[in-house]
Amino acid sequence: MASEPLILKRPHAQLDWPSGPQARDHGDMYFQPEDGLAEARAVFLSGARYPERFHGAVNLVGELGFGTGLNFLALWDNFRRHAPASARLHMVSVEGFPLTRADAGRALAMFPELAPLAEALLDAWPSPHCGPHRRVFDGGRVCLTIHHDTAAAALDEMDLAAESWFLDGFAPAKNPDMWDEGVLARVASMCAPGARAVTFTVAGAVRRGLASAGFDVAKRPGFGRKRERLEAVYGGPPRTPPTGPFAPAPQIDGELAIIGGGIAAASLADAFARRGRQVTVFAEGGWGAGASGAPLGLLTPRLEAADRPHSRALLAAFDFAVQRYRQTGAFEGAGVLRLGEAARLQRLADALDDDFTWLEDAVVSTGWASPGLLMARAGTFEPARLLAALGGAAELRDVRVAALEPDPDGVRLTGEGGADLGAFAAVILAGGAAGRHLMADQLPLEATAGQSAVFDSDRAPVSAAAWGGYAAAMPGGLMLGATHDKGDDPGDADRAEAALRALAQEGPAGLAQALGPVRARWGGVRAAAPDRLPVIGPLPDETFSTRWAAHAQGRAAAPPPEPGAGLAPRVFTLTGLGARGVAHAPLLAEALASMLCGEPAPLERAALAALHPARFAWRALKRS
Repeated sequence: MASEPLILKRPHAQLDWPSGPQARDHGDMYFQPEDGLAEARAVFLSGARYPERFHGAVNLVGELGFGTGLNFLALWDNFRRHAPASARLHMVSVEGFPLTRADAGRALAMFPELAPLAEALLDAWPSPHCGPHRRVFDGGRVCLTIHHDTAAAALDEMDLAAESWFLDGFAPAKNPDMWDEGVLARVASMCAPGARAVTFTVAGAVRRGLASAGFDVAKRPGFGRKRERLEAVYGGPPRTPPTGPFAPAPQIDGELAIIGGGIAAASLADAFARRGRQVTVFAEGGWGAGASGAPLGLLTPRLEAADRPHSRALLAAFDFAVQRYRQTGAFEGAGVLRLGEAARLQRLADALDDDFTWLEDAVVSTGWASPGLLMARAGTFEPARLLAALGGAAELRDVRVAALEPDPDGVRLTGEGGADLGAFAAVILAGGAAGRHLMADQLPLEATAGQSAVFDSDRAPVSAAAWGGYAAAMPGGLMLGATHDKGDDPGDADRAEAALRALAQEGPAGLAQALGPVRARWGGVRAAAPDRLPVIGPLPDETFSTRWAAHAQGRAAAPPPEPGAGLAPRVFTLTGLGARGVAHAPLLAEALASMLCGEPAPLERAALAALHPARFAWRALKRS
């Protein structure tokens, strides 16, 4: 029997162009062709009272119907012109039928005054992969998160308190699901007090849905051919924070300590720097002393033939990493050829976006004689250059942190011999295998040692290749990696060379025969969780099991404990990245920074739960 089609992406919108972009399936225009920008400014910006309502903190706007991105660009342009210098802007939007980059470019070309902003948006245009996509602009001052899903499904995975909502789906008669009463109630549940919801439609069902959700609804003069529009002010009950064992941590102000010297720590330093937060990095041996110390690394996505919360998150993490690294100037992907079972890779090529292509003959485009899946955005990078670009501006202390102690205002760090390293509002453990001693009782981590080496070779493939290992060209040679040995010992040089040559035998045709003597080698130790997924969030404390046992086993009749119960209030981690830290760290660091700064997450709630440090303790309770 034929297998079910694998669905990892939303369908692209199909457009006609009578006088502007029109959705073929919905029979509705994305904006008035006469002056869509003026319409966006009149209906959404003025209706929500911008620029008057911009303030000096994070200005948070929700939206249903991202479409061409015109509303976002109009808001961004208005923010640039009028917001206080200390202000930041964050829009969280939903789109069920994402446009292709080409269609979005054609639509936005109708507004030349927005051309510089449109160019930046199009350069970062997200793939149609399901789930949220985070993009950062203006050095972090402007942030955009687009959820590719139906409105109901996307809203169920969000947690925010927006100051405004732009309701910009197609007309209710042509797109009723987006205007469903349950959808509008979910919008209301994510409103700050006094939030404004604005829309072009005055349909009775929409007015009644907003009113029943707690909005005071009023008709206002419309724009262009539309006589009226709606403005609504939320006056319902205050937002209820999420509960449960994986509830997000509350916002934490003050200086932060980051422990680690690899890609996770550098990504955290970068994420907090974009928010103007002060951090101190503790890295024994400095940047790149551990697993990030090789001269060449490989940036590739984790590909999984299933649509699960963690696979959505990690695919989005790869996309975000590519964008962030390109912004730093430290990466430009030349593609990576993924080898493996042809049927599986061909199925993935059909399920993923157009940057994943099955090649039966890969010689011309990659330099390898084996068929495989060409991942066009993947590529190689220089770890030292990347770490410097991300974390180079942070204060770095070359010292080993031996212990963490509670402090009245946070956490106190202690060095070797009891040396006082200072107190911080919170600490983030991001040292991989080197940081296991600081959370040995809270988190089960496994160490895996590995070695890579450069071999003399006259082969110079255009793209890197990946299988159980990887190979990439370097000047005068080929970089080959990496071995996997349980424990902290990478092994002696002879054994490592033998393992690498055996790995080459499993790789592209002719690779093993093209390897000359070893020119240089590097070793490191990775940290991995038992389920081989990353770990991000607050660590469970010694009370977690007693507080959550009854709920885990279905015996509790009372409401769950308060948010954060059983979790260390000031100790967080970003670890367990294994061999794909460079692909996963930037977005996971962005998620943790968003959490501690009180901002919307770039991940679905289900993904945050799937990657939460307490997941192992919770599973143990359910089994007991």
